[in-house]
Amino acid sequence: MPQQSPLDRRKFFGSAAAMSLSAASYAKVLGSADRVRVGFLGCGGRAQAHIDLINRFAQNGQAVAPVAVCDVWDGLEDEYDVEFGGKVTRRRYAQGLRPSARKCGLDPADRTRVTKDYRRVLDLADVDVVCISTPDHWHGKMTVDALAAGKDVFVEKPLTRTAEEATAVLDAWKRTGRVVTVGVQSMADPVWVKAFDHVRAGKIGHVAHAQTGFFRNDVRGQWRYYRLAPEMTPRTVDWDLFLGHQFELGGRKLGPTPKEQPFDRAAFAQWRCYWPFSGGPFTDLLVHSITHITAAMGVRFPARVAAGGGLYLEYDGRDVPDVGTVVADYDEGCQLVVTAATITGYPLEEVIRGRLGAIRFVKGGFQVFRDDPSRGASFPGRLERPAEPTEFVAAEPPRNDTEALWENFLESVRARRQSTFSPPDLGAAAVATAAMAVQSYRTGQALFWDRERRAVAAADAGWAERWEKRSQARGKASQVFGWSGGDAGSTLQPPGYQGLAGPWANGKDPAG
Repeated sequence: MPQQSPLDRRKFFGSAAAMSLSAASYAKVLGSADRVRVGFLGCGGRAQAHIDLINRFAQNGQAVAPVAVCDVWDGLEDEYDVEFGGKVTRRRYAQGLRPSARKCGLDPADRTRVTKDYRRVLDLADVDVVCISTPDHWHGKMTVDALAAGKDVFVEKPLTRTAEEATAVLDAWKRTGRVVTVGVQSMADPVWVKAFDHVRAGKIGHVAHAQTGFFRNDVRGQWRYYRLAPEMTPRTVDWDLFLGHQFELGGRKLGPTPKEQPFDRAAFAQWRCYWPFSGGPFTDLLVHSITHITAAMGVRFPARVAAGGGLYLEYDGRDVPDVGTVVADYDEGCQLVVTAATITGYPLEEVIRGRLGAIRFVKGGFQVFRDDPSRGASFPGRLERPAEPTEFVAAEPPRNDTEALWENFLESVRARRQSTFSPPDLGAAAVATAAMAVQSYRTGQALFWDRERRAVAAADAGWAERWEKRSQARGKASQVFGWSGGDAGSTLQPPGYQGLAGPWANGKDPAG
């Protein structure tokens, strides 16, 4: 990858900031006094947090209001006891269509604004924004349709379920000029922008390697803590709509038929455990980590992905593994290792390693550890005591990251600015990585991302051969996006005796 000149951070953290919006996208520019009217597609647990935020914004005098809700389940409001960890906790439950309508101040009998069919919400002229909090297999289709209907979109992570769906969303985003934010909460933290500035300035040299992960531990089984209720039945749930088998995106059906997947309360409420609706830990957990660490590194789509793991303990009828690891390699000449487990809670440090140092992310910022390649290995394999950082860069996280994402999104909607804290070009690259990991895990094959075709392809020997050929040609190192560090940490200083290297031809010494 050729070196690039310094750039505005927004061009990286939302490359569409450099795009001019089409005239059509300005047809409906909101004034500062106009309300942004929000429709909610999907009214499960995560959606309740979004509804609560919009209601609080409205109560505090901000020009925003909920105006429509959609969910395939009639819903339930009640109180119940949860016994866990030796304690009994009384909880309030309110999810689904009708409880969400009441929370938004809507009449549950109003079939125009309270509906099981998301297309009715998109048909409403007074809906400016939709918030998509459905199961993953619906994200791409709903986002593309919402953009075509002239809506701006806040879509929960992952942006889509597959890499192919992600490119469809990107095309629609660029074509329509609408504003889209992906609900990766950590992207509201300014630490990733500051780290990217540090990286691209060459302060840790050539970026070589990074690691991150996500770990959870729950005796009930991951995602089994989502409640199953007797009120979830084929009469109260539109199972055909939930499955999505009658809908397509990019020529592929969204989900299985009722014959392939009969109604099951667990598949409905705990859908993250099943392949037709989710990528398990790869897309539900690791996509968070992939999004923010690649943003800080200065990379996007991987060139090669391989994944391992297995279903080692949570034998409860689920499909998805409880341990999974992704190895992603990039054309920029670096590697990312991302690992997750839902059967152990001990964390993995988040680190970016370069030739001249490393960045370790900690609470309130990141530490920098200088490395000196002229001294050989500078850190022992087993530290007797924690390594001392040479620098600390502070970055104050927001008090409420979801709230900060929404505030940034609403500000971008008003300004007609496509660059947000968590833009879809970043989200698409992250979900492509996670989706390729799912495919690699399930097929046992490494995969390539074909940049020209924007498609997944089977890996071959070409990856290793390409780097070997560069070495033999004494080539230059590639650099991450926006690199402005010159040759910092990107060159070798071979010892003098390397002049003796080289093949002998016809008995002649290459050294002369």
